[in-house]
Amino acid sequence: PMQEAWIANDVAQCGYCQPGQIMAAVALVEEVHAEGRSVTDADLDGLRNVCRCGTYVRIRQAVKAGERLMLG
Repeated sequence: PMQEAWIANDVAQCGYCQPGQIMAAVALVEEVHAEGRSVTDADLDGLRNVCRCGTYVRIRQAVKAGERLMLG
């Protein structure tokens, strides 16, 4: 689901950071869901994977979309 959100939000450019970004996003969604809440902007601020292309706005959108797909 998170990879689908990445594609739908046109995140990928060079691909250098994609595996780490997606793994961190899935872990974040699982962590906050276990706490009984949804991903917030503050949670997204805590993601520290560097994207050389600077697609951070699309990354943030993709994480929220991926959360919806993961949790149905």
